[in-house]
Amino acid sequence: MALDLLFEYETGFSPETCFERGTLERVQKVVELKPHQIHVKDHVPEVFLFEETSTMNIRREVGIEETKWDSRVLYIIAFRKFVPITTLSCDEFLRAWWRVVVCHLILWKYSVHHRDINPSNLKVYQTSSGEWISVLNDYDLSSTQNGPRGNERTGKGRYHAIEGKVKHLYRHDVESFIWVLIWVCLQYEDGKLRSNRPFNQWLKRDAEGCRKGKTDFMFVGRDDARSSPSHEVGWEVAQSCVNHIGSFYNTRPKPILEDEYIFNTWLKAEVEPRLNG
Repeated sequence: MALDLLFEYETGFSPETCFERGTLERVQKVVELKPHQIHVKDHVPEVFLFEETSTMNIRREVGIEETKWDSRVLYIIAFRKFVPITTLSCDEFLRAWWRVVVCHLILWKYSVHHRDINPSNLKVYQTSSGEWISVLNDYDLSSTQNGPRGNERTGKGRYHAIEGKVKHLYRHDVESFIWVLIWVCLQYEDGKLRSNRPFNQWLKRDAEGCRKGKTDFMFVGRDDARSSPSHEVGWEVAQSCVNHIGSFYNTRPKPILEDEYIFNTWLKAEVEPRLNG
């Protein structure tokens, strides 16, 4: 079991306004929809415990006098303990990644927008039968459609879509999923970081530097990139997927694409033949 600890200022907040709790409650409602259970239920965090206290209560318990500072609420959420998706390789990794992509699409359709796709938020756990189950984790930065965070720029620059500060669309999360796939295929071998990692310099760049680096990589740099042997199939998929991103940004004017089209064309058509082949 793992704990997630969240602090919010008490003034103006209630358990319902805790962003992660509110989003997880919406996620649970999607899980309960029978047509989608197979694609969502096992791939979102199961909350075992949700408790709250406040710094005011803590100060009282230990005998500390009240202060002039605002009290903050401490939310304690208990989940299953996960391991990083980067520990997997070959078809196991690609299948786990794909199942999270499918889960994410369904949540998006029901206005649960994660908006922080990066390797740290893609987790796995192993069942008693040995199967690896992937989970889309950490909803701290997620939003609901038209919610207060709908237009904020969130997450890590090296996985962002190439576009800058624009309204966050489904396509942007899809780009992030593809950049995660590229990152893992080139940075990891058999579940461990490679000694010669091509993207290490991206760790030191700001969002603009990462944007330029990804643009260069997409159109020129990937010609010389080589994945680890344990991620060769994933790298083939990533190359095909990133071709769609490049084509999109090279088209003028930029086309307006439906979410379902992006999923089916940029992702499903490239991934499923490799998994089922």
